[in-house]
Amino acid sequence: MTTTIFRGRRIAAVTAAAALAFGLTACSASGDGDSSSADGLGTADIQLSWLKNQQFAGEYFADADGYFTDAGFDEVTLTAGGSGATSAEAAVTTGKSLVGISAPLITAPAIAQGADVKIIGTLFQVNPFSVVSPADEPLETADDLDGATIAVSDSNTLVWNAFLAANGLDDGQVKTVPLSDTSMLTTGQVDGYLGYSTSGADALTASGFDAVEFLLADEGLPMIGESIVASQEAIDDDQDALVGIMTAMVRGWQASLDDPERTADLVLNDYGKDQQYDAAAIELAVKKQADLIQTDETAENGILTVSDDLQQATVDSLALADIDIDAADLFDSSILDEVYAQNPDLR
Repeated sequence: MTTTIFRGRRIAAVTAAAALAFGLTACSASGDGDSSSADGLGTADIQLSWLKNQQFAGEYFADADGYFTDAGFDEVTLTAGGSGATSAEAAVTTGKSLVGISAPLITAPAIAQGADVKIIGTLFQVNPFSVVSPADEPLETADDLDGATIAVSDSNTLVWNAFLAANGLDDGQVKTVPLSDTSMLTTGQVDGYLGYSTSGADALTASGFDAVEFLLADEGLPMIGESIVASQEAIDDDQDALVGIMTAMVRGWQASLDDPERTADLVLNDYGKDQQYDAAAIELAVKKQADLIQTDETAENGILTVSDDLQQATVDSLALADIDIDAADLFDSSILDEVYAQNPDLR
């Protein structure tokens, strides 16, 4: 199924990731990711949330163009995620990685179970989940879902239930069935499915089936995605390394957004070459994700930042999934504040 290519950390991993992170919080954060040298910051080890695709293009640019080296790191390790991979929360609490890419739906439960981690930035300002439907029978708002049958993968049940709760919908109004693949929509088995906007309606339309979509973020479920996590220990004791790695990532993402053609090339022919991605799909995803990354708030505050309002909106959305946490316990803005204080030209 094509949506699998572009999916970030699977929401089905919430329980396992939280439990693993909790189980490892007692371990010393002095693993491979803390291998600093006398003359530099050591290894910039980043635990990715999924297989190497366009979601990590900023890190590719930062590596290829020497931004991590400029920040003081001796080498760079981009550790792919995927089924069975170490969670970002576990990677950073054990010191295996300096930072990791995750999602609030994973990090918040991990914190509740004892993981001493924080979100220190985010790539997607806009939650990428969307409801995809046929263009000739469109579902354009949450209100249109009353009486509809929607296919949802098991891995996305948590976010779907939160979305229904946000809009006062229940099982009696919306019939939810398991999603196998997008042919369920194209063959008329369902009225829509829960997908990922970078591989949703536009990708279907490009394949010959006219489709539309609406973002869950626009219909009651605003929440960040592809969030960057670090351990509290690193935030307290390794600020120079965190400021360095986040500076390189900001520069990398600015370069990626400025050059979508090279972004696709780095994914297809370098970092994601082993995945044998479809070129047209990657090029489309690169274009689509730019709208999730750049907003009025990032124009004012800088790439990867999370405004106070968006922090609270994310926490409120998590509450709809029965995940209760305070913004101060989930987010720490101090590292990016320092990045932009030291590099005002990056804002």
